[in-house]
Amino acid sequence: MIREYKESDYNAVNVLGRDINPDYFIKLSPVSKCFVYEEDNEIVGFILVDIFDDRAEIIDVAVEVMHRNNKIGDKLVKYVIELCKEKGCDNITLEVRVNNDAAIKLYKNNDFKIVSIRKKYYSKGTIDANLMQRKL
Repeated sequence: MIREYKESDYNAVNVLGRDINPDYFIKLSPVSKCFVYEEDNEIVGFILVDIFDDRAEIIDVAVEVMHRNNKIGDKLVKYVIELCKEKGCDNITLEVRVNNDAAIKLYKNNDFKIVSIRKKYYSKGTIDANLMQRKL
């Protein structure tokens, strides 16, 4: 089940986020929306997106290792795509490590396209990022 993030989810989301970055902690801004995927009263995934007037940017997506390959990430991305359409966004962008094949496949399966490469974007300037975009 997908639902909106609440303060009591803070620790669970941060634990999941450590797969993204060992020092991860969720940062919400006034334009941020976070949604969690809950299974048997346990948070097993989340997506964080910034939604502006005419566009959106996916900031983070994480799924607990034991729950990967169960389409949870796909459901979260699809949920955000529909929300962004409802909000009137023209497109959604995101950055993903060029070596993160599973994430790139997830995004391509949801009609995101690589539009450019951001050199030395991750890991203190050692890994490039694909900038991906999906027009709505």
